[in-house]
Amino acid sequence: MRRRDFLRAAAAAGLAFALPGMLSACRKEKILRMGDVPPQATLTDLQGNPVVLPSAFLGSVAVIHFWASWCPLCREEMSLLESLFLRHDRRGVIPCSVGVGERRETAEAYLGSAKPTYPVLLDRESALVKPYGIAGIPTTYVLDRRNRIRHRILGKIDGERLDGMIAMLL
Repeated sequence: MRRRDFLRAAAAAGLAFALPGMLSACRKEKILRMGDVPPQATLTDLQGNPVVLPSAFLGSVAVIHFWASWCPLCREEMSLLESLFLRHDRRGVIPCSVGVGERRETAEAYLGSAKPTYPVLLDRESALVKPYGIAGIPTTYVLDRRNRIRHRILGKIDGERLDGMIAMLL
Protein backbone atom coordinates (compact mmCIF):
# COMPACT_ATOMS: atom_id res chain seq x y z
CA MET A 1 0.00 0.00 0.00
CA ARG A 2 2.73 2.45 0.88
CA ARG A 3 4.61 1.72 -2.33
CA ARG A 4 1.54 2.61 -4.40
CA ASP A 5 1.13 5.90 -2.48
CA PHE A 6 4.82 6.66 -3.01
CA LEU A 7 4.52 6.03 -6.78
CA ARG A 8 1.44 8.26 -7.00
CA ALA A 9 3.20 11.05 -5.14
CA ALA A 10 6.29 10.68 -7.34
CA ALA A 11 4.17 10.80 -10.50
CA ALA A 12 2.30 13.88 -9.26
CA ALA A 13 5.59 15.60 -8.38
CA GLY A 14 7.00 14.74 -11.80
CA LEU A 15 3.95 16.20 -13.53
CA ALA A 16 4.05 19.31 -11.37
CA PHE A 17 7.68 19.79 -12.37
CA ALA A 18 7.30 18.97 -16.09
CA LEU A 19 3.86 20.41 -16.87
CA PRO A 20 4.79 24.13 -16.79
CA GLY A 21 7.63 23.48 -19.26
CA MET A 22 5.39 21.50 -21.57
CA LEU A 23 2.70 24.18 -21.51
CA SER A 24 5.14 27.00 -22.21
CA ALA A 25 6.50 25.03 -25.18
CA CYS A 26 2.96 24.82 -26.55
CA ARG A 27 2.53 28.58 -26.23
CA LYS A 28 5.49 29.61 -28.39
CA GLU A 29 3.13 30.51 -31.22
CA LYS A 30 1.70 33.97 -30.52
CA ILE A 31 -2.08 34.00 -30.35
CA LEU A 32 -3.67 36.88 -32.26
CA ARG A 33 -5.87 39.14 -30.18
CA MET A 34 -8.09 42.11 -30.97
CA GLY A 35 -5.87 45.12 -31.69
CA ASP A 36 -2.92 43.01 -32.91
CA VAL A 37 -1.46 43.41 -36.39
CA PRO A 38 -1.31 39.95 -38.01
CA PRO A 39 2.10 38.71 -39.12
CA GLN A 40 3.30 39.51 -42.64
CA ALA A 41 3.09 36.72 -45.19
CA THR A 42 3.62 36.71 -48.94
CA LEU A 43 0.97 34.77 -50.84
CA THR A 44 0.11 34.64 -54.53
CA ASP A 45 -3.05 35.73 -56.28
CA LEU A 46 -4.77 33.67 -58.99
CA GLN A 47 -2.51 35.23 -61.65
CA GLY A 48 0.63 34.19 -59.72
CA ASN A 49 1.48 37.71 -58.49
CA PRO A 50 2.90 38.04 -54.97
CA VAL A 51 0.77 39.89 -52.41
CA VAL A 52 2.01 40.71 -48.90
CA LEU A 53 -0.74 40.16 -46.38
CA PRO A 54 -1.88 42.28 -44.52
CA SER A 55 0.31 45.25 -45.53
CA ALA A 56 -1.06 45.26 -49.11
CA PHE A 57 -4.31 46.54 -47.57
CA LEU A 58 -2.80 49.20 -45.28
CA GLY A 59 -5.01 52.30 -45.41
CA SER A 60 -8.15 50.27 -46.19
CA VAL A 61 -10.59 48.36 -44.04
CA ALA A 62 -9.71 44.78 -44.94
CA VAL A 63 -11.95 41.73 -44.64
CA ILE A 64 -9.71 38.65 -44.77
CA HIS A 65 -11.75 35.52 -45.43
CA PHE A 66 -10.12 32.07 -45.10
CA TRP A 67 -11.80 29.44 -47.29
CA ALA A 68 -11.31 25.97 -48.78
CA SER A 69 -12.69 24.27 -51.87
CA TRP A 70 -14.46 21.61 -49.78
CA CYS A 71 -16.49 24.31 -47.98
CA PRO A 72 -19.96 24.98 -49.49
CA LEU A 73 -20.53 27.98 -47.17
CA CYS A 74 -17.38 29.65 -48.47
CA ARG A 75 -18.77 30.08 -51.98
CA GLU A 76 -21.86 31.84 -50.55
CA GLU A 77 -19.62 34.06 -48.45
CA MET A 78 -17.55 35.02 -51.48
CA SER A 79 -20.73 36.18 -53.17
CA LEU A 80 -21.59 38.23 -50.09
CA LEU A 81 -18.05 39.70 -50.03
CA GLU A 82 -18.30 40.54 -53.73
CA SER A 83 -21.46 42.57 -53.14
CA LEU A 84 -19.80 44.21 -50.13
CA PHE A 85 -16.81 45.12 -52.31
CA LEU A 86 -19.03 46.62 -55.03
CA ARG A 87 -20.93 48.70 -52.43
CA HIS A 88 -17.94 49.91 -50.40
CA ASP A 89 -15.01 49.93 -52.84
CA ARG A 90 -14.91 53.72 -53.06
CA ARG A 91 -15.00 54.00 -49.28
CA GLY A 92 -11.81 51.96 -48.88
CA VAL A 93 -13.14 48.51 -47.98
CA ILE A 94 -11.31 45.57 -49.55
CA PRO A 95 -12.28 41.95 -49.02
CA CYS A 96 -9.65 39.30 -49.63
CA SER A 97 -10.31 35.56 -49.74
CA VAL A 98 -7.41 33.26 -48.84
CA GLY A 99 -7.61 29.66 -50.09
CA VAL A 100 -6.09 27.52 -47.32
CA GLY A 101 -4.11 24.62 -48.76
CA GLU A 102 -5.46 25.35 -52.24
CA ARG A 103 -3.67 25.07 -55.58
CA ARG A 104 -4.42 27.51 -58.37
CA GLU A 105 -6.16 24.90 -60.56
CA THR A 106 -8.40 23.73 -57.73
CA ALA A 107 -9.27 27.31 -56.75
CA GLU A 108 -10.15 28.28 -60.32
CA ALA A 109 -12.33 25.19 -60.75
CA TYR A 110 -14.07 25.92 -57.43
CA LEU A 111 -14.71 29.56 -58.33
CA GLY A 112 -15.79 28.76 -61.89
CA SER A 113 -17.29 31.71 -63.72
CA ALA A 114 -18.19 33.44 -60.46
CA LYS A 115 -14.63 34.65 -59.76
CA PRO A 116 -14.68 37.63 -57.41
CA THR A 117 -13.36 40.97 -58.63
CA TYR A 118 -11.65 41.47 -55.27
CA PRO A 119 -8.31 39.74 -54.46
CA VAL A 120 -8.29 35.96 -54.08
CA LEU A 121 -5.02 34.66 -52.65
CA LEU A 122 -3.62 31.16 -52.28
CA ASP A 123 -1.92 29.74 -49.19
CA ARG A 124 -0.81 26.46 -50.75
CA GLU A 125 1.20 25.33 -47.73
CA SER A 126 -1.44 26.41 -45.17
CA ALA A 127 1.28 28.58 -43.63
CA LEU A 128 -1.23 31.04 -42.13
CA VAL A 129 -3.24 28.45 -40.21
CA LYS A 130 -1.14 28.68 -37.02
CA PRO A 131 -0.24 32.38 -37.06
CA TYR A 132 -3.86 33.40 -37.71
CA GLY A 133 -5.29 30.81 -35.32
CA ILE A 134 -7.47 29.18 -37.98
CA ALA A 135 -9.32 26.44 -36.11
CA GLY A 136 -12.02 25.98 -38.73
CA ILE A 137 -13.13 27.07 -42.17
CA PRO A 138 -14.53 29.59 -42.84
CA THR A 139 -12.80 32.10 -40.57
CA THR A 140 -12.87 35.83 -41.27
CA TYR A 141 -10.92 38.77 -39.85
CA VAL A 142 -11.86 42.42 -40.14
CA LEU A 143 -8.86 44.76 -39.97
CA ASP A 144 -8.92 48.52 -39.54
CA ARG A 145 -7.02 50.96 -41.77
CA ARG A 146 -3.84 50.38 -39.75
CA ASN A 147 -4.11 46.59 -40.20
CA ARG A 148 -5.15 45.97 -36.59
CA ILE A 149 -7.60 43.15 -35.93
CA ARG A 150 -10.98 44.54 -34.93
CA HIS A 151 -13.24 41.49 -35.41
CA ARG A 152 -12.92 37.74 -35.85
CA ILE A 153 -15.79 35.69 -37.26
CA LEU A 154 -15.75 31.93 -36.84
CA GLY A 155 -18.05 30.15 -39.25
CA LYS A 156 -20.64 31.68 -41.52
CA ILE A 157 -20.62 35.44 -42.06
CA ASP A 158 -23.83 37.32 -41.25
CA GLY A 159 -24.01 40.07 -43.90
CA GLU A 160 -25.82 42.63 -41.74
CA ARG A 161 -23.49 42.07 -38.83
CA LEU A 162 -20.45 42.41 -41.09
CA ASP A 163 -21.85 45.66 -42.55
CA GLY A 164 -22.20 46.97 -39.00
CA MET A 165 -18.61 46.04 -38.14
CA ILE A 166 -17.33 47.78 -41.25
CA ALA A 167 -19.48 50.89 -40.70
CA MET A 168 -17.83 51.39 -37.30
CA LEU A 169 -14.38 51.40 -38.98
CA LEU A 170 -15.14 53.84 -41.80
